[in-house]
Amino acid sequence: MEKTEAENEGKGSEMDILEYLKERHNELERVNHPFADRSIGFRYLYAYGIGVMALGSMKSITELSDQFQFFLECLALPKEQRDKILVDLNNNFEFRLSETIKVLRTKEVQYCFMLDLYQLYSLAVWSEEYCDKVMENYRQIFHMSEAEISFFGRFHEAVMKKDVLYAGTLYREFRKSGFDIRYKTLKYFFPEFKESDTYKDITVALGKTMLIDKPTTIKGDIRVERGASLLFTDADVVIEGSIYVDGGRVRISHSTIQVSACEKEFFLELKDVAVMQIEYSTIDCKNSCGFLKQNSGRLLAHETEFWHSANARMIEFTGTHARFLNCSFIKAELGFLFASAAASLEITHCDFSDSEAEYGAAILSDSIGNVLVKESSFRRCKAKYLGAAIYFKYQKLGQVVRDCVCGMCEPEGNEFFNRYEDDFILKIR
Repeated sequence: MEKTEAENEGKGSEMDILEYLKERHNELERVNHPFADRSIGFRYLYAYGIGVMALGSMKSITELSDQFQFFLECLALPKEQRDKILVDLNNNFEFRLSETIKVLRTKEVQYCFMLDLYQLYSLAVWSEEYCDKVMENYRQIFHMSEAEISFFGRFHEAVMKKDVLYAGTLYREFRKSGFDIRYKTLKYFFPEFKESDTYKDITVALGKTMLIDKPTTIKGDIRVERGASLLFTDADVVIEGSIYVDGGRVRISHSTIQVSACEKEFFLELKDVAVMQIEYSTIDCKNSCGFLKQNSGRLLAHETEFWHSANARMIEFTGTHARFLNCSFIKAELGFLFASAAASLEITHCDFSDSEAEYGAAILSDSIGNVLVKESSFRRCKAKYLGAAIYFKYQKLGQVVRDCVCGMCEPEGNEFFNRYEDDFILKIR
């Protein structure tokens, strides 16, 4: 029996969907390049620089083009940008190369770039002489020292031989010589590579920057002095202690921090700090303390989970402005957020669940600043007295709660206390 035209169209749509799902599955399986989240302009010029080796001669095109295409996929470069590379190599070589050198100005980018070149170089046979010349020219452009050149050559050997121990030795020697390279970068090129750090009490002094970017265990406190910086980037940290920042800088990005024990009321105390940024991270206080106390400046949190605070609110903020976007707050013995003094709050697309407090089990504010809470959810937030989810100490203009959802919050009927909005509509689920 012949199939109808409608049935054929339906089957065609079904196949399109399946092909798309298969394509997305392949993308998710692929490991993204360390710079896959950079701007398209940066990624194009970075890829162009690698293309000088892969597409710069007929021999290299024959040997390296397949690996180069895989590199472009990992870099997440759009197809229309990929097609431009060969055109620019033939027609705009000097102009594009000068632009490329500008974006390859930092050591972080140069180091990753060299490892990308080595991945291609490992496949070169007929084009080995050409590839050698390209790599030597880039080394001269980057003003690389003998120690840097030696490290990349030997680390590449370790990758080819899958020698994890040798790679670890090279990495430690490189750092002892005064150089540094991102752990995430090495893991991308050598997935089997493993390295971790262990610290006791740490002081980050004036003018110094401490970067934690790998599995790290810290037993003791960290003190960040004025003019110093502490950066958690792609880190997996277990700490038995606390952090005190006196006029310095802290940033947490794409990291997991677990507080195994803390004798202080708050794990992270910030004094006279201009900006505190937390993004794409997970913070777990393990029921040992509150997470953060900040008395000045701004607090910017994005796409972060905050877990298991005890003995204090999760966050106590008396600075200028705090903004929480797409964050989750889970399980607090004494509530999540407290704002005071002249602090203003902006909370959007956040989830608050499983907390208890006398007033405002999720948010408590006695600030004279404006507070905006919108498109957020509150579940199982329980106040002993008033404001199951949010408690404003004073009823005043500027305290807005909009398009929020409450579920299983107590006392029922008193989810938001002293909010100021005549057209307020509460949704109960």
